[in-house]
Amino acid sequence: MNRFSTLLLTSLLAGSIGACSDDPAPVTDSGVPSDTGGGADTGVCTPTPIADPTPDMTSCSAPPVDGGPVPYFQCTTDPVCPRGRFMNNAMRPGFRLTYLKITQPAALASAAILSTINPTLQRGTFIWGLQFDLTANTFRTGGLNPMFTRGSVGVGLMDGQYAFFNNNGPAGSGARYNPVSGPVMVTGTRAATTTVTTTVNIPIFSDEAGTMLLTQLPMDNTRITNVHLTADRGCIGGGLAAGGRYTETTSRWLTEDNCDQPYGQVDADITVENAKMVNVTIGGNPTPLCTIISGANCMTDPQSGWARQPDTMVNGMPAYHLRANFAAISANIAQ
Repeated sequence: MNRFSTLLLTSLLAGSIGACSDDPAPVTDSGVPSDTGGGADTGVCTPTPIADPTPDMTSCSAPPVDGGPVPYFQCTTDPVCPRGRFMNNAMRPGFRLTYLKITQPAALASAAILSTINPTLQRGTFIWGLQFDLTANTFRTGGLNPMFTRGSVGVGLMDGQYAFFNNNGPAGSGARYNPVSGPVMVTGTRAATTTVTTTVNIPIFSDEAGTMLLTQLPMDNTRITNVHLTADRGCIGGGLAAGGRYTETTSRWLTEDNCDQPYGQVDADITVENAKMVNVTIGGNPTPLCTIISGANCMTDPQSGWARQPDTMVNGMPAYHLRANFAAISANIAQ
C-alpha cells in the first residue's frame, strides 16, 4: 500500500475527514499543520513581494536522495521563487501547479488528503497545467501528459518540456483528460478567467509514467481567479524553506500573501454523478469519490442520509463546490 493509500484509508476509518474544518492550516514538508500567520485584519495591508535572491547552495546541505538525481534546492530562510525555474514568455506564460490548499468540500480539505495530494504535485505524478495567451486574452488548463521530456535541473521538472493531453490519454482514455479553455481578463497584476462549463478531468497518477491512476478531479463550471502575475511570470506564490533550505520535491508553498489574499484560486463543481464514476484507489481497492466526499456509501445509501449533503446544482444535478487556493511555478508548456 503506498503512502497516499495508507493515509487516506486511515483518515476514512478514523472519521478524521468528517471532523476537519473547512479551512485547514497549511501543512509542512512532513504534512503536519502549521500556523504561518497572516495579514492584519485592520488598516491597509501591503503584500510583501516573494524574494528572488541569487541562489545559495553552499550554506546548507543538499537534500537526501534514495537513488536518482538530487532535487533542485536553495539555501534560504525566506519564501522564494526558485531561480532554477523556466524563463517564461511574458505574454504566453505557462505554469505547473506546485501546491493546493483546498477549502471546499470539507472531505478534500482534510489534512490527511492535502498531505498526500501535495506530494504528488511536488514529485510530478499530479501535473496540473495553466497557460495564458495574454495577447489573445485566452487560457487553457488541465492535466499535463506525464510522458513529458524531463530537463536537467534537479529531477527534471523545473525545466521539463510539457504538453497538455490531446486525445492521447493513457490506457485508452482518449480525450478524457483534454484541457479546457476560454477567455481571461487581466486587471493590474491579477488574472481571472471566465467560467468554463465543459467538464475537465484532471488525473492524479501514482507513478511517473502515468500508468497507475490514483484518482481524478472531475470539474464542471471551472473558474480561475486572483492569479498573481509577476513581471517575469516566474511564480504564483512562493516556495517555503524548511530547515534553512527550499527543496523542489518536498517544500510546501505559500498559497496566500501576507494580506491573506490568494496568489491563485480555482472554483469548480463536482457533480454527484461524476463523483460516482470516479474511484480513489485505497490499498488496491477502488472507493467512489462520492463516498469520500459525502461521508456515506453514496452508491447504496439514500442521499437524505448522507453526512455531508451536496451544496450546489449543475444542470439540475446535485453537486459539491470545490474551492482551492494554489501556488505554481513557470513551466515550458507547448502552445
